[in-house]
Amino acid sequence: MWKRRDCVRGMRSTSIPAALTLLALTPSGLRAEEAAGEARAKAEPPRTTRNFGNLRVGGSTANGNGRPDLCLELSPVAFLSVESCGTGSGFLHSDPEPEVAHFRAKLRLASFDVERWGTFQPFLAGGFAEAQVGRDDPGFQFKGTDRRRVATAGPEAGLGLRFLRPLAAGFELVGDFNFSLAWMPHAPELIQPGNTWLPSASLSFGVGF
Repeated sequence: MWKRRDCVRGMRSTSIPAALTLLALTPSGLRAEEAAGEARAKAEPPRTTRNFGNLRVGGSTANGNGRPDLCLELSPVAFLSVESCGTGSGFLHSDPEPEVAHFRAKLRLASFDVERWGTFQPFLAGGFAEAQVGRDDPGFQFKGTDRRRVATAGPEAGLGLRFLRPLAAGFELVGDFNFSLAWMPHAPELIQPGNTWLPSASLSFGVGF
């Protein structure tokens, strides 16, 4: 019996210092692990939201028919995307009121994350715009107007800012604000004459993935 008690005392005397040592080392171990995690977070570049495509709805100063502007954007590579924007004339409606459709490529200049907000991406845009003042014929008229003088097209350039905020399951909230300037040398020849230079601003929001 005495041997058993001595054995128990020995086990207790051995385990108590070991437990105290473990308790003493645990906070420092946790602090070291936290410091290592912070160092890794600082060393690794922030992960930028990647958008492959999005559908947005908004408004544009170039349209006089009061209809919302619809934009479909596809991004085959991270820094480059193509999009088309318009009210859907001839496809979603047959409203003869003046409108301008935009077809452009967008080159991303930078991408930076703002904590608790999302990702902001300034870009340059280039392509062409089509102005129409009625139901036009299929195709684009760069060298003049269509036979009824209701549509013409010309080159366009602009700049803007894209906003991305992750939602869930790989989807993002997408915002787009841009300024553009189109040159339409044949706009004065339309049945409702327009200006040769057409500036516009647009703002739209939607969902992408």
